[in-house]
Amino acid sequence: MIYGIRGKLAAKNTTSIAIDVSGVIYEVNVPISTYDAVGEAGDDVSVFTVLVVREDDMQLYGFATEDERRLFKLLIGVNGIGPKTALGVLSSASVADIYGFISSSNAQALTAMPGIGRKTAERLVLELRDKIGRIEFSVQGEALDGREEVRSGAVEALVALGYSRMQCERAIREVLKRDVSAGKSVEDLVRAALKEVK
Repeated sequence: MIYGIRGKLAAKNTTSIAIDVSGVIYEVNVPISTYDAVGEAGDDVSVFTVLVVREDDMQLYGFATEDERRLFKLLIGVNGIGPKTALGVLSSASVADIYGFISSSNAQALTAMPGIGRKTAERLVLELRDKIGRIEFSVQGEALDGREEVRSGAVEALVALGYSRMQCERAIREVLKRDVSAGKSVEDLVRAALKEVK
């Protein structure tokens, strides 16, 4: 098992990064949150990883935080959810939001994510709700104190204005990175995020 990789960022695109570790370059599939977090080519980079082995393929998946890695492993443990779908889920919302959707049985929010239909969303809630209730985690200051509802409300408002969900998530993440207090109300968060997506 490869728990993590540390090296120089050789290249990056929205779905994967390449890390040079003493002359060996590893391709690592990543969610958009990790893509945003790793910096630029030439920077030192460290990611937590999960190696997924199939009959004819081996793929390495990387995450900026242990919380993302833990959630990825939970997601791919659910029947019908493969690594690509799990990455899509992690690219669509924060870890805190996803845990919030599952713990509150919000299947509607889950079906808005790529690759998640109604039955899969219900299966996610059924299989993971009890498991995530026992997980202690912290996501860079975020807590499941109702803030995920503000974030998800802001995302839905921005999507309704015609922006892509990925674009909205990235804008909101940037706003909250600069000023956590911007997430106190949907209106404030939308207003601040609109400056990022234009």
